Amino acid sequence: MRGLAVVTASTIALLSGQFGVAAAEGSMPPAGSMDRLVSLLAERLDTADSVAAAKWTQAERDGTQPTIDDPGREAAIYADMVRLGAQQDLPADQVRQVFEAQIDANKIVQRGLVALWNSGLSAAPSSAPDLTSVRPIIDRVNVEIIDELARDHTELAAPDCAARLVGSVLSTVGTHHLDPLHQAALTRASIPLCEA
Repeated sequence: MRGLAVVTASTIALLSGQFGVAAAEGSMPPAGSMDRLVSLLAERLDTADSVAAAKWTQAERDGTQPTIDDPGREAAIYADMVRLGAQQDLPADQVRQVFEAQIDANKIVQRGLVALWNSGLSAAPSSAPDLTSVRPIIDRVNVEIIDELARDHTELAAPDCAARLVGSVLSTVGTHHLDPLHQAALTRASIPLCEA
C-alpha cells in the first residue's frame, strides 16, 4: 500500500479543484456507527493540510525541502494506540493496521500539497500553525477512533462490512466536501476497517 502515497504534481493538477477539507456540516454521526468512524477518519485527515503547511514553512526557513516522514512520532502513535486498544480488547495487529492507514493517508495529502506548492500549481503557504497546536487535535481524534473501533466491532466484523463501508465513505466525502486528493486519502484511511 505504500505506493498509494506517491502523488505527482501532474496527477494532482488533473484531479485538483480547491484543496483543503471543509468542515462537515451538521453534527457528527452517532457513536457506534460506521458513519461516525469514517467521519473521525476525515476529521483526522483534516489536520494534514496544517501539518503540510507547518512542514513547508519550516523547510522554507531552513532552506530545505519539507520532510514528510516522522518515524519517531509514528512509532509513538503506534505504541500508544496499541496500548490503548488493548484496554478495549482490540487486537494489536488490527489497531496497528488502522493507524498505519491513517498515517499513510495523512502523508498522501501532505505529499500532494507539497508537490503542488513545489510546482507552482497552487500558492504555497507563507505562514502556518505550529505543529504543537495541531498534534493535540490528532491525539484526541486518535483516541476517539480507538473508542469507535471498540463500539463498532460487530459491524466491522460483519459479512456486509465492505459494502457498508463504501456507503459511509461516500457519505463522508459529501458531508465533508472532500476534494479528489482528500477523497483518495480517505479511501486509503478506510481500507483496513473491515476485519474480514
